[in-house]
Amino acid sequence: MLDNLLTATNTTRTSLTNLKKKLSKIRIQIDDLAADLEKVDTKFENVLSQAEIYKSKLERELGREVRRLERELALLRSATGGVIAPGKATESDLKVASTIGIFDAILRLMCDGADDFRLASEAFLFPTIYERVMDGTEEAYFLDEIPASAALVIKRGKEHIEWIREEYDTHITDPDTWSQAIDYIVEWWRNDALPMIYGARDEQWDIDVPLTLQEILLWKESPGDRPLNFSKVFDAYEIYRKHKDDIYGPSGIRDFELKLFTFETEKATQPRFGSH
Repeated sequence: MLDNLLTATNTTRTSLTNLKKKLSKIRIQIDDLAADLEKVDTKFENVLSQAEIYKSKLERELGREVRRLERELALLRSATGGVIAPGKATESDLKVASTIGIFDAILRLMCDGADDFRLASEAFLFPTIYERVMDGTEEAYFLDEIPASAALVIKRGKEHIEWIREEYDTHITDPDTWSQAIDYIVEWWRNDALPMIYGARDEQWDIDVPLTLQEILLWKESPGDRPLNFSKVFDAYEIYRKHKDDIYGPSGIRDFELKLFTFETEKATQPRFGSH
Protein backbone atom coordinates (compact mmCIF):
# COMPACT_ATOMS: atom_id res chain seq x y z
CA MET A 1 0.00 0.00 0.00
CA LEU A 2 2.91 2.34 0.77
CA ASP A 3 4.35 1.63 -2.67
CA ASN A 4 1.05 2.57 -4.28
CA LEU A 5 0.97 5.86 -2.32
CA LEU A 6 4.53 6.72 -3.38
CA THR A 7 3.68 5.92 -6.99
CA ALA A 8 0.60 8.13 -6.86
CA THR A 9 2.62 10.94 -5.27
CA ASN A 10 5.32 10.75 -7.94
CA THR A 11 2.70 10.69 -10.67
CA THR A 12 1.03 13.77 -9.21
CA ARG A 13 4.38 15.57 -9.00
CA THR A 14 5.14 14.71 -12.60
CA SER A 15 1.70 15.96 -13.66
CA LEU A 16 2.22 19.20 -11.74
CA THR A 17 5.65 19.70 -13.32
CA ASN A 18 4.19 19.16 -16.78
CA LEU A 19 1.34 21.52 -15.99
CA LYS A 20 3.79 24.21 -14.82
CA LYS A 21 5.74 23.82 -18.05
CA LYS A 22 2.56 24.19 -20.08
CA LEU A 23 1.54 27.28 -18.05
CA SER A 24 5.00 28.78 -18.63
CA LYS A 25 4.67 28.24 -22.38
CA ILE A 26 1.20 29.80 -22.32
CA ARG A 27 2.56 32.85 -20.47
CA ILE A 28 5.34 33.22 -23.05
CA GLN A 29 2.79 32.96 -25.85
CA ILE A 30 0.60 35.58 -24.12
CA ASP A 31 3.60 37.93 -23.78
CA ASP A 32 4.46 37.42 -27.45
CA LEU A 33 0.86 38.08 -28.40
CA ALA A 34 0.82 41.27 -26.30
CA ALA A 35 4.00 42.45 -28.01
CA ASP A 36 2.51 41.75 -31.43
CA LEU A 37 -0.66 43.60 -30.48
CA GLU A 38 1.40 46.59 -29.34
CA LYS A 39 3.21 46.65 -32.69
CA VAL A 40 -0.12 46.51 -34.53
CA ASP A 41 -1.47 49.30 -32.31
CA THR A 42 1.58 51.47 -33.07
CA LYS A 43 1.18 50.91 -36.80
CA PHE A 44 -2.52 51.75 -36.54
CA GLU A 45 -1.73 54.99 -34.67
CA ASN A 46 0.73 55.96 -37.41
CA VAL A 47 -1.84 55.25 -40.11
CA LEU A 48 -4.47 57.19 -38.17
CA SER A 49 -2.09 60.13 -37.77
CA GLN A 50 -1.37 60.22 -41.49
CA ALA A 51 -5.09 59.97 -42.22
CA GLU A 52 -5.81 62.97 -39.96
CA ILE A 53 -3.11 65.01 -41.71
CA TYR A 54 -4.53 64.10 -45.12
CA LYS A 55 -8.08 64.92 -43.97
CA SER A 56 -7.02 68.34 -42.68
CA LYS A 57 -5.17 69.04 -45.92
CA LEU A 58 -8.21 68.14 -48.05
CA GLU A 59 -10.61 70.21 -45.95
CA ARG A 60 -8.38 73.25 -46.27
CA GLU A 61 -7.65 72.95 -49.97
CA LEU A 62 -11.03 72.01 -51.40
CA GLY A 63 -12.55 75.34 -50.39
CA ARG A 64 -10.17 77.17 -52.69
CA GLU A 65 -9.76 74.60 -55.44
CA VAL A 66 -12.61 75.94 -57.57
CA ARG A 67 -11.12 79.47 -57.61
CA ARG A 68 -7.70 78.09 -58.53
CA LEU A 69 -9.17 76.17 -61.47
CA GLU A 70 -11.08 79.25 -62.60
CA ARG A 71 -7.84 81.24 -62.58
CA GLU A 72 -6.07 78.59 -64.65
CA LEU A 73 -8.96 78.50 -67.09
CA ALA A 74 -8.81 82.28 -67.49
CA LEU A 75 -5.08 82.07 -68.22
CA LEU A 76 -5.64 79.36 -70.78
CA ARG A 77 -8.34 81.40 -72.51
CA SER A 78 -5.95 84.35 -72.76
CA ALA A 79 -3.32 82.16 -74.41
CA THR A 80 -2.41 82.37 -78.06
CA GLY A 81 -1.91 79.12 -79.91
CA GLY A 82 -2.09 77.13 -76.72
CA VAL A 83 0.73 79.13 -75.04
CA ILE A 84 0.05 81.43 -72.09
CA ALA A 85 1.14 85.00 -72.72
CA PRO A 86 4.65 85.23 -71.30
CA GLY A 87 4.31 88.83 -70.07
CA LYS A 88 1.35 88.03 -67.81
CA ALA A 89 2.94 84.85 -66.45
CA THR A 90 6.16 86.69 -65.58
CA GLU A 91 4.27 89.50 -63.87
CA SER A 92 2.26 87.01 -61.83
CA ASP A 93 5.39 85.11 -60.79
CA LEU A 94 7.15 88.31 -59.74
CA LYS A 95 4.18 89.30 -57.56
CA VAL A 96 4.24 85.91 -55.86
CA ALA A 97 8.02 86.00 -55.44
CA SER A 98 7.95 89.52 -53.99
CA THR A 99 5.22 88.69 -51.47
CA ILE A 100 6.80 85.44 -50.30
CA GLY A 101 10.20 87.14 -50.13
CA ILE A 102 8.87 89.91 -47.92
CA PHE A 103 7.20 87.49 -45.49
CA ASP A 104 10.32 85.29 -45.50
CA ALA A 105 12.48 88.29 -44.59
CA ILE A 106 10.15 89.36 -41.78
CA LEU A 107 10.00 85.82 -40.34
CA ARG A 108 13.74 85.28 -40.64
CA LEU A 109 14.65 88.54 -38.90
CA MET A 110 11.93 88.20 -36.28
CA CYS A 111 12.51 84.54 -35.42
CA ASP A 112 16.30 84.46 -35.22
CA GLY A 113 16.92 81.77 -32.58
CA ALA A 114 13.19 81.00 -32.29
CA ASP A 115 12.51 78.37 -34.95
CA ASP A 116 9.54 77.04 -33.00
CA PHE A 117 7.83 80.46 -33.14
CA ARG A 118 8.49 80.60 -36.88
CA LEU A 119 6.88 77.17 -37.35
CA ALA A 120 3.84 78.23 -35.32
CA SER A 121 3.62 81.44 -37.38
CA GLU A 122 3.89 79.52 -40.65
CA ALA A 123 1.14 77.18 -39.47
CA PHE A 124 -1.21 80.18 -39.72
CA LEU A 125 0.44 82.09 -42.59
CA PHE A 126 0.59 79.15 -45.00
CA PRO A 127 -3.20 78.73 -45.38
CA THR A 128 -4.01 82.38 -44.68
CA ILE A 129 -1.48 84.21 -46.88
CA TYR A 130 0.69 81.90 -48.96
CA GLU A 131 -2.13 79.81 -50.41
CA ARG A 132 -4.20 82.88 -51.25
CA VAL A 133 -1.18 84.42 -52.94
CA MET A 134 -0.81 81.29 -55.06
CA ASP A 135 -4.52 81.33 -55.89
CA GLY A 136 -3.96 84.83 -57.30
CA THR A 137 -7.62 85.78 -57.06
CA GLU A 138 -7.22 88.47 -54.40
CA GLU A 139 -4.95 91.28 -55.61
CA ALA A 140 -4.80 92.88 -52.15
CA TYR A 141 -2.68 89.99 -50.86
CA PHE A 142 0.26 90.82 -53.13
CA LEU A 143 3.09 92.94 -51.73
CA ASP A 144 5.30 94.70 -54.29
CA GLU A 145 7.43 96.50 -51.69
CA ILE A 146 8.29 95.76 -48.10
CA PRO A 147 5.84 97.79 -45.96
CA ALA A 148 7.01 100.70 -43.84
CA SER A 149 5.67 98.87 -40.78
CA ALA A 150 7.97 95.84 -41.25
CA ALA A 151 10.51 96.97 -38.64
CA LEU A 152 7.74 97.54 -36.09
CA VAL A 153 6.23 94.11 -36.85
CA ILE A 154 9.62 92.50 -36.23
CA LYS A 155 10.08 94.45 -32.98
CA ARG A 156 6.65 93.47 -31.66
CA GLY A 157 7.17 89.90 -32.81
CA LYS A 158 10.35 89.64 -30.77
CA GLU A 159 8.48 91.05 -27.76
CA HIS A 160 5.76 88.44 -28.28
CA ILE A 161 8.42 85.70 -28.41
CA GLU A 162 9.82 86.95 -25.09
CA TRP A 163 6.34 86.80 -23.58
CA ILE A 164 5.86 83.25 -24.87
CA ARG A 165 9.18 82.22 -23.32
CA GLU A 166 8.10 83.64 -19.96
CA GLU A 167 4.72 81.90 -20.07
CA TYR A 168 5.83 78.40 -21.14
CA ASP A 169 8.69 76.21 -19.98
CA THR A 170 9.07 74.24 -23.22
CA HIS A 171 9.33 75.03 -26.91
CA ILE A 172 6.06 75.74 -28.71
CA THR A 173 6.35 72.48 -30.65
CA ASP A 174 5.83 70.48 -27.47
CA PRO A 175 2.27 69.08 -27.93
CA ASP A 176 0.97 70.39 -24.60
CA THR A 177 2.50 73.84 -25.12
CA TRP A 178 1.25 73.97 -28.72
CA SER A 179 -2.33 73.33 -27.62
CA GLN A 180 -2.12 76.29 -25.22
CA ALA A 181 0.06 78.75 -27.15
CA ILE A 182 -1.04 78.44 -30.79
CA ASP A 183 -4.21 80.50 -30.26
CA TYR A 184 -2.19 83.40 -28.81
CA ILE A 185 0.21 83.33 -31.76
CA VAL A 186 -2.62 83.18 -34.30
CA GLU A 187 -4.39 86.07 -32.58
CA TRP A 188 -1.20 88.15 -32.69
CA TRP A 189 -0.85 87.66 -36.46
CA ARG A 190 -4.59 88.09 -37.04
CA ASN A 191 -5.10 91.27 -35.04
CA ASP A 192 -1.68 92.92 -34.86
CA ALA A 193 0.98 91.85 -37.37
CA LEU A 194 -1.07 91.28 -40.54
CA PRO A 195 -3.12 94.50 -40.20
CA MET A 196 0.17 96.41 -39.86
CA ILE A 197 1.68 94.68 -42.88
CA TYR A 198 -1.37 95.18 -45.12
CA GLY A 199 -2.70 98.39 -43.64
CA ALA A 200 -6.11 96.78 -43.20
CA ARG A 201 -7.77 93.74 -41.65
CA ASP A 202 -9.45 90.96 -43.62
CA GLU A 203 -12.46 89.35 -41.94
CA GLN A 204 -11.53 86.05 -43.61
CA TRP A 205 -8.67 85.76 -41.11
CA ASP A 206 -11.23 85.22 -38.35
CA ILE A 207 -12.30 81.90 -39.86
CA ASP A 208 -8.92 80.75 -41.17
CA VAL A 209 -7.62 77.69 -39.32
CA PRO A 210 -3.88 77.06 -38.80
CA LEU A 211 -2.16 73.85 -39.75
CA THR A 212 -2.03 71.25 -37.00
CA LEU A 213 1.19 70.53 -35.13
CA GLN A 214 1.46 67.22 -37.02
CA GLU A 215 1.16 69.01 -40.35
CA ILE A 216 3.72 71.74 -39.67
CA LEU A 217 6.20 69.16 -38.33
CA LEU A 218 5.64 67.13 -41.50
CA TRP A 219 6.51 70.26 -43.49
CA LYS A 220 9.69 70.75 -41.42
CA GLU A 221 10.87 67.16 -41.23
CA SER A 222 9.89 65.76 -44.65
CA PRO A 223 10.96 68.23 -47.37
CA GLY A 224 10.59 65.51 -50.00
CA ASP A 225 6.87 65.22 -49.27
CA ARG A 226 6.16 68.95 -49.60
CA PRO A 227 5.10 68.89 -53.29
CA LEU A 228 2.43 66.31 -52.44
CA ASN A 229 1.23 67.47 -49.03
CA PHE A 230 1.71 71.24 -49.36
CA SER A 231 1.57 71.82 -53.09
CA LYS A 232 0.62 75.51 -53.09
CA VAL A 233 3.13 76.54 -50.44
CA PHE A 234 5.84 74.49 -52.14
CA ASP A 235 5.06 76.13 -55.50
CA ALA A 236 5.15 79.58 -53.87
CA TYR A 237 8.62 78.95 -52.46
CA GLU A 238 9.79 77.55 -55.80
CA ILE A 239 8.66 80.72 -57.59
CA TYR A 240 10.40 82.82 -54.94
CA ARG A 241 13.59 80.78 -55.30
CA LYS A 242 13.63 81.21 -59.09
CA HIS A 243 12.99 84.97 -58.99
CA LYS A 244 14.71 85.92 -55.73
CA ASP A 245 17.43 87.92 -57.49
CA ASP A 246 14.83 89.72 -59.63
CA ILE A 247 12.80 91.02 -56.69
CA TYR A 248 15.50 91.43 -54.02
CA GLY A 249 16.27 95.03 -54.96
CA PRO A 250 12.96 96.36 -56.37
CA SER A 251 10.95 95.02 -53.40
CA GLY A 252 13.14 96.95 -50.97
CA ILE A 253 14.21 93.78 -49.12
CA ARG A 254 17.93 94.43 -49.75
CA ASP A 255 17.85 97.98 -48.39
CA PHE A 256 15.62 96.98 -45.48
CA GLU A 257 17.91 94.14 -44.38
CA LEU A 258 20.99 96.35 -44.74
CA LYS A 259 19.39 99.15 -42.73
CA LEU A 260 18.23 96.77 -40.00
CA PHE A 261 21.63 95.07 -39.89
CA THR A 262 23.40 98.44 -39.61
CA PHE A 263 21.04 99.55 -36.83
CA GLU A 264 21.52 96.31 -34.85
CA THR A 265 25.30 96.51 -35.29
CA GLU A 266 25.46 100.11 -34.09
CA LYS A 267 23.22 99.30 -31.13
CA ALA A 268 25.40 96.32 -30.17
CA THR A 269 28.63 98.38 -30.32
CA GLN A 270 27.37 101.35 -28.27
CA PRO A 271 28.88 101.61 -24.74
CA ARG A 272 26.42 100.24 -22.21
CA PHE A 273 26.75 103.20 -19.82
CA GLY A 274 27.68 105.88 -22.31
CA SER A 275 31.11 107.04 -23.44
CA HIS A 276 33.86 108.01 -21.02
